[in-house]
Amino acid sequence: MTYSFSNLSKNIRRSEIREILKWTRKPGLISFGGGLPDSDLFPLKEIADITKEVLDTKGYLALQYGQTKGEPEMVQALCQHMQEFGDDAACENVCVVSSSQQGLDLLSMLFLDDQTPIIVEMPTYLGALQAFRRHNANMIGISMDNDGMKMDELEKTLSESEKQPRFIYTIPDFQNPSGITMSVERRNQLIAIAEKYGVPIVEDSPYRELRYIGETLPSIWKLSGGKNVIMLKTFSKILFPGMRMGWVVAEEEIIDKFVVLKQSVDLCTPSFNQLILASYIEKGMMKETIEKAKKCYKPKKDAMLKSLEKFMPPGVRWSKPEGGMFLWVELPESIDTKEIFMTAIEHDVAYVIGAPFYHDGRGKNTMRLSYSFPSLEQIREGIERLAKMVKSIL
Repeated sequence: MTYSFSNLSKNIRRSEIREILKWTRKPGLISFGGGLPDSDLFPLKEIADITKEVLDTKGYLALQYGQTKGEPEMVQALCQHMQEFGDDAACENVCVVSSSQQGLDLLSMLFLDDQTPIIVEMPTYLGALQAFRRHNANMIGISMDNDGMKMDELEKTLSESEKQPRFIYTIPDFQNPSGITMSVERRNQLIAIAEKYGVPIVEDSPYRELRYIGETLPSIWKLSGGKNVIMLKTFSKILFPGMRMGWVVAEEEIIDKFVVLKQSVDLCTPSFNQLILASYIEKGMMKETIEKAKKCYKPKKDAMLKSLEKFMPPGVRWSKPEGGMFLWVELPESIDTKEIFMTAIEHDVAYVIGAPFYHDGRGKNTMRLSYSFPSLEQIREGIERLAKMVKSIL
């Protein structure tokens, strides 16, 4: 049998990162690879108790097909959760999705045609690049500094664009992969520039609740008054990823389009999962879990930064995140982190290579390190091993 595949399927690339991370199963190896939550934080008993309660009181509803937009209880709980963290949204502004990755997929279906121009940060989230690349988007990269996306470069790009970009994609809080947070000044500038050129902003916000030092900055959604912004949220990082639960926040007319698209994709996100998490939020457990996560991750972040300072040789730079799960390391430009990956494996340590986080393949001398899953001892030992390897190459 000879199969004929769609043009869209031809745009799909195998993940370089997934391919090389298979080596992280080596016994004794310390991995700073995948951005996994610490499984010690998973509220097993609480979820088990709520699951029984949902089955006992709402079983026939929980096991039935649900509304595409989301179960009313869940939508209301999401609005409550956002309000607790400084973001206001009405029920008509929310659509439940099966993780924020589905939100990116629906976003791509809604906005992207072949060679549609869009703006992305450099570097940016690999999963977003994969979703945009599948639709053969024309991605235009904007570089970053310690305050986030460079606004002078963004405005110059927009003013010179022959075809208006469909949206500007940004991760303003503890960005994946860099760990950088966009300053309030830049956020306001972004809103003004986007309005000036009539380009929507997509604010991907998986880590916003995980701030360890300093004050929480207002979201772009809040600063804009909910205008011209599409916000993507998920429980994968702040609770656990196993239920694949997220949500989209936008103006009502945009949410309606997401709902229609979602009807053709999966009909609805599981009602069972929604009712469990809705109860978890309503009981105040979500806020408690996030506080536990912050107490768990802050010492890990601090340990990684101290270890980098102690062991890394001159010429190596790294970001200093205030929250989230990642930091970004830049080696001298002569080093390709993909080429030396197997050398790191021989030193019993692993990282994520940086180039796949760029839409155009640059950043060959960079790597992403995640501190959320390893223990404090593993972080200290792993960074010492990594630094020893870098020194031997230099």
